[in-house]
Amino acid sequence: MSKALSFSRSVALIALLGAVVVAATELSAQVLTPQQEESQASRAITSTDLLELRDIGSNNRGRFSISPDGGAIAYQIQHADMLTRDYRLSWFVAPTATPGEPVFVGDGGDVRLYRAADGRLSGSRMVIEPRWSPDSQWIAYPVKKDGAVQLWRSHRGGGHQEQLTRNAADVRSFVWSSDGASIFFQVGRDRVVRARTDQSEGDRGFLFDQRFWPYFATEPQWFECQKHPWGIPKPKSQVCEPTLWVYDFAAGVERQARPEEVQEYGQLTSADRPQRVSEERVISAIRWDETKSRVLWLENERPGLYAGYRPPLTVYASASAETRCPADECHGLIETIGWSRDKATAYFLRREGSAFSRRAIYGWTVGDTDVRRVLATDDLLSGCQISDDHVICLHESARTPRKIVSISLEDGTKDDLVDPNPQFHDIRLGEVEKLEWQDAFGNDVFGHLVYPLNYEAGRRYPLVIVQYRSRGFLRGGVGDEYPIHVLAANGFAVLSFDRPNDWSVVAKAKGFSEFEAKEWADFYERRRALTALEIILDDLDQRGIIDPGSVGITGLSDGAETVNFALIHSDRFAAAAASDSFWSPVVYHMVGSWFRQHLQNMLGAPEGAGLSNWRQISVGMNADKVNTPLLIQVADHELLTSTHNFYALRDAGKPVEMYVFPDEYHIKWQPQHRLSIYRRNVQWMKFWLQSMEDPDPVDPEQYLRWRKLREQHQANQQALGQARSFEFERPGTTATAELGGE
Repeated sequence: MSKALSFSRSVALIALLGAVVVAATELSAQVLTPQQEESQASRAITSTDLLELRDIGSNNRGRFSISPDGGAIAYQIQHADMLTRDYRLSWFVAPTATPGEPVFVGDGGDVRLYRAADGRLSGSRMVIEPRWSPDSQWIAYPVKKDGAVQLWRSHRGGGHQEQLTRNAADVRSFVWSSDGASIFFQVGRDRVVRARTDQSEGDRGFLFDQRFWPYFATEPQWFECQKHPWGIPKPKSQVCEPTLWVYDFAAGVERQARPEEVQEYGQLTSADRPQRVSEERVISAIRWDETKSRVLWLENERPGLYAGYRPPLTVYASASAETRCPADECHGLIETIGWSRDKATAYFLRREGSAFSRRAIYGWTVGDTDVRRVLATDDLLSGCQISDDHVICLHESARTPRKIVSISLEDGTKDDLVDPNPQFHDIRLGEVEKLEWQDAFGNDVFGHLVYPLNYEAGRRYPLVIVQYRSRGFLRGGVGDEYPIHVLAANGFAVLSFDRPNDWSVVAKAKGFSEFEAKEWADFYERRRALTALEIILDDLDQRGIIDPGSVGITGLSDGAETVNFALIHSDRFAAAAASDSFWSPVVYHMVGSWFRQHLQNMLGAPEGAGLSNWRQISVGMNADKVNTPLLIQVADHELLTSTHNFYALRDAGKPVEMYVFPDEYHIKWQPQHRLSIYRRNVQWMKFWLQSMEDPDPVDPEQYLRWRKLREQHQANQQALGQARSFEFERPGTTATAELGGE
């Protein structure tokens, strides 16, 4: 379903949350001055620096786990290895009290990629959360090796790692027993049975049914062993319920769970609902204290009105009696709750500010009418867990990659516990300004302007737009293909753009169908993004920062949708780069059956009454209108849906070039591919917006082709009476050498 939910929300909704650096305890929307030590940094950032980042989790999200005794954190590091053309996965344990040397405790096995519920791989690297034994001495985690996913464990002090299970099916989820004597784990289908089933059906021919997404693969996909989201029907042949197994440490064996163990597993994996809270009330995020005498929860107090997937929630507590937090801050988009050490105060993380782009931590002493703000920041805080008198979080800023930090609940001071990328202190990055404005429909919008290195006030710079979320470390946009700080190091101003939401629709739409109907009505979602971009471009032009005739636009997934929509409906862009070019009538016949029905509902069939709707979003059906050079770098599993638009533009004499990356998916994950994508995107923008050629091109012959594209583009522009002047610097000139590496 990688194109459902406007295909940006569909591939597991790469839902990157957060914002950008402003201040530790009080917020500002001013230019962010680099830290004093960063001003002494030795060199500009390169694409290789980004590729070699050590990620706590994957590049777009992370996780960690605190030991029951509160003394240690377990986490996984994923690190690109160009020699093996793969990623190294490693497990570490670090202390929580003070920054200390992390202990390597085990190998993480092979990379696992997220799989959609209908079986298609998304390409995003999976984030694995370890689980501690009750005695805080061991962590357990799933490892993929030789095509099988099994449970392993490592000792907290390092030096001992062992495989536990050898099941015929892959481990899907697991939890320690309350006494630590065993581990409960769920598995899906037997791998051998599945392979035999495919072979048997293939021998007589696969029935072409809802298992097929022709653009993705020519063989049927296996639906995940679970209920498909949004009520999409699963083929009868693939109905599957996970099976519960037990690994017994004393016996050293795995076996299917007994009835009493199934009951214990249910108790361990479900939060007990407070007894005095009726079933009609919609509550979530239930947090009991260790003695099960006090409980916190979040409640949607008006589910009839707020039926959407992000309703406003309110903090509640119950000990001897139920108590509703009356403060305004206890209501809204609240993401994390937990008890203080003395169980008298509830702490919670709340999103607030323009477009809910800020994070704030509050403390509410149960029974009080007011709350205390511990911290407010535009940085991204995620995965927060309370430990003693601190909250431990994953932290990123616009200029700082992900760390694990400890924040004092007393005064909000922050200490680094784990910084896997200390080398970034020696790298120069451009300054960052947070921007806030509204789209043409009155929705709040935010983004970040990254200034070129050695920015000169009064000079106008070419601008590159990177989409479609702008939160945490400004890396490469959603999908991580357009290296923001590397572009800034090469003389560009960069707008990291967070696509506006209509939060009323998000909170109120009743189910998937109603939500999508509102988003698709008159292409509301696409027009929100385009009008927001045009408004901020006018503002940056009026401020004298950008050259309005040298603006490039980029994007993957929803960002690619905006790129294609902009090429049809706007003349503001002098260059474009997209990770695919999905929307064209051919798509209607290349997707899975349930999504085809969705397109029928939203757009109509392209052969019938829906033709005019398809013309609004298909670049190929508007090739005569497109006057922007377009670079497409597409995964082989998404190639077919981009071919119509590519051929239509090429046949119309428009400057377009497409590269195809083998064995890739919606998110391209292979290190060597990502490096080439980074570099080519930078070189494409330098060619069209700066009139420069790089001395080290990704493809030795790319500039021979690009010059021909330029000649054709100039001819097209002259025919329109809109010719632009191109004066190219050749490789090795002073202007090229002064810019940062790409």
